[in-house]
Amino acid sequence: MSPSVVFQIVNTIVLPAWLILIFFPNKSWKNPVIYGLTIAMSLVYAFYVVTGLSDLDMESFNELEGVKAMFTTDVAVLTGWVHYLVFDLLVGNWILNQSQKHKINHFLIIPCLLLCFVFGPVGYLLYSIIKITKTKRLD
Repeated sequence: MSPSVVFQIVNTIVLPAWLILIFFPNKSWKNPVIYGLTIAMSLVYAFYVVTGLSDLDMESFNELEGVKAMFTTDVAVLTGWVHYLVFDLLVGNWILNQSQKHKINHFLIIPCLLLCFVFGPVGYLLYSIIKITKTKRLD
């Protein structure tokens, strides 16, 4: 399967997951579905990491130019993209679960989830600000 096709598949898989976090936050099946989807995408990621290990130069991680050079193929970019999709979704699910634990109104969390979906750490930052404001705690 070409990297372009896999890219389309993982993008298609992740969108319903984010819709679940936004529109079905209290369903008992939410966490198993999210974790199942992230495991499936992690398998895709693991496949590309394992098959690309022979091309990996650990010294490349020490310099920006080395990291840029690693992402010059479609497969490498796809692998990085899947990495982002999985981690952002896991962080989004964590944000939702933590917000429920701290009894933060879901309408305040929706912008955090949308930002996490598009800009990862910015969504986490907004959630952290909301949580600290509401709970007066950092933990």
